[in-house]
Order: sequence, then C-alpha cells, then structure tokens
Amino acid sequence: MWEEFIAHCNSKGTTATATLTQFIELYLDGSLDDLDVIAGNEDKRLDSLEQKIEEITARMTQLAEAIMKIQNYLNNQPKRQNKSYNNNSYYQGQTPRIQPLTAENLAVRLNVNAETVREQRVNLPPPLFVAWCKGKDRGGLGWEFNESTGLYHPVR
Repeated sequence: MWEEFIAHCNSKGTTATATLTQFIELYLDGSLDDLDVIAGNEDKRLDSLEQKIEEITARMTQLAEAIMKIQNYLNNQPKRQNKSYNNNSYYQGQTPRIQPLTAENLAVRLNVNAETVREQRVNLPPPLFVAWCKGKDRGGLGWEFNESTGLYHPVR
C-alpha cells in the first residue's frame, strides 16, 4: 500500500512526505474532523444518483409503452382513401404496395444518410424507430427492420 501511495503521489507531481505533511496540517487545523461525514455524503449522493437513473429508466419504459399504444391505435384506424385515386381507373380495386428498402434507399426516402438510419435502428427500441421513421418519411410511413431479409419494411 505504501508503494502504491508513493507512486500515486509521484504521478500527481508531489512526494509522499509533502502529501502527508499537508494532510497533517489540515487535520490539525480541524479541516478534516468531519472526514467520515464527507464520505457518508458521497454514499448518499451515489444512492440519489442511482435512484434518479432508475426513475428515468422507468419513465422511458412508460413512454415506450405509450408510443406502442398510440401506434396500435393509429394502425387500427380505418384507412382514408385519397380522392384522387378514386377517379383513376388504374387504382380501382388495388392498393399501391410499397416495397421493402435497403438502408441506403430508406435513407434517401427519409432524407438522411444510411449511417443515420443504422444508428437510429440500433439505438432506439423498435417502436421508437418506427415512430422516428414516420416523422421523417414524406408519406408518413413507419419502417421496421426485418433481420431475416436485411431490409426495411413499411409499417402502416
């Protein structure tokens, strides 16, 4: 322990003697009388920080659940038909289908780069990624990644 103390003092640009002398002076001045109280406060601050992290995590879980409920609600709404399609015989009886996209093609559609698409997919839970895509997509579509195809599929 002594050798470690000496090495630590040297790394700080001082000597063990100078450090101990300074400690003794502070102790004799009464500056270190409440050393145990200081250590106890550090533990309390760490406990408080851990509690705040747990609260934030719980709140994020609530938000993710709320987003999923909103998505389910929106997905179960009756589909609105665009009136311009009604007059075009090509679209009578068939719904245009959007094909799955690569990360690069989705990035073009969302007006971002492919790396941003990948980062968001990795960093966000799937429901939040779909919501992020909906906010960026010019048609308001959400997109989800399919591991088996390696493509992004539209979500209505």
